[in-house]
Formats: sequence, C-alpha cells, structure tokens
Amino acid sequence: MGVATAHDPVVDLATVGLPLRTAELFGREAPLEVEIGSGKGRFLVEWAAQQPHRCFLGVERAGKYLAIAARRAARRGVVNVRFVRTTAEDLLFRCLAPASLAGVHVYFPDPWPKQRHHKRRFFNSNNVQRLAEVLGAGGVVRVKTDHLPYGEQIAELLGGCPLLTPMPVEEAFTALPETSFEAKYLREGRAVLRLAFVRVG
Repeated sequence: MGVATAHDPVVDLATVGLPLRTAELFGREAPLEVEIGSGKGRFLVEWAAQQPHRCFLGVERAGKYLAIAARRAARRGVVNVRFVRTTAEDLLFRCLAPASLAGVHVYFPDPWPKQRHHKRRFFNSNNVQRLAEVLGAGGVVRVKTDHLPYGEQIAELLGGCPLLTPMPVEEAFTALPETSFEAKYLREGRAVLRLAFVRVG
C-alpha cells in the first residue's frame, strides 16, 4: 500500500520508512499533528480540512473505524490527513522521531474504570514522557475526558512532566471541532474536562 493518497488515506507502516516523515507521507514538509484513538475520524478530518497548511495523522486499532475514517476523508477530498492501524504505544515509541510533532490530540481515552484494569490506561508516566519527547518546542497536547477521576490522574501525570507546562484551555481549544463522543456527551449534559499542556523549549 505504501504512502497513502488522497483517495486512500491509510498508510501501511510496513511499507514506509521509520521514523515517519511528512515529506514521505504527504509529499511536503509541514507541521504534523497526531490524534491518538481517531475512531471514525469526525474530529480529525474536520480539523484537517480547516488547517490545510498542516498535516495530520490518526492512529486507530479498530479496523472498521479506521476504514470509516478513511472513507470520510476521501469523500471530503481532504488531502492532508492519513491514518495508521496500530497501537498508540507503537506509534509513539517506534514510529515517531523526537521533536517531530506540532500537536497531539487524545480525546475520551478508555478510562478502564475497574481498579484491576487501570494498568491498561493509555496515560501513564512512560507514555506521558514519550508524548513530551515527540513534541517539538511549543507543541501542544490536548486531552478531553468525561471520566473525571481519570481526568484528575491525567492532569497530575502531565503536570508532573518537566517537559510540559499547562496552558489556558480556552486558548488551546479555540475553533477546534467537536469529537463524536463530545457531541453525544454534551447533549446528555455530561461534564467534559479539557486539559492542554505545551512543550517547553
């Protein structure tokens, strides 16, 4: 499959060079943002359409959701978005170079609410450290969750990383489109916690 095209935005990691480079994936150099857990692509495709000067990469493990996201991008004719099917950890630790990202989006990560499953949560000290490392100076990690106890843990982990400093959420989320989960939860009247941290340089 190799490098994706506008008609097939899915990238086969086995056929491209690692670490990933925007010049190979998109045919041009541009700031790159990643969404971890891109689902059906509602947010990422819309955000990419609004930001044609940037490039976007969504990582998703569920093949059926990735296929829906890819079709959505192709139908819209959005040429600056790609999708890969792998785990977040594989993308972070194997596929991305240090200081290669302008932004990371993590929206409504699985909270694994049972105590015995907390070890499966994406946000832990190792992953947060790596998130900070793959961000370039001034890069922003944005997080949303409706699970407030998990959100408190995420805030503590991000706040404890010396490479990151908090930024005002109003500034960080201005003009960003809603995710599917966010639209649903807001209709239901659920509280949504938003967090934003910037990579210090």
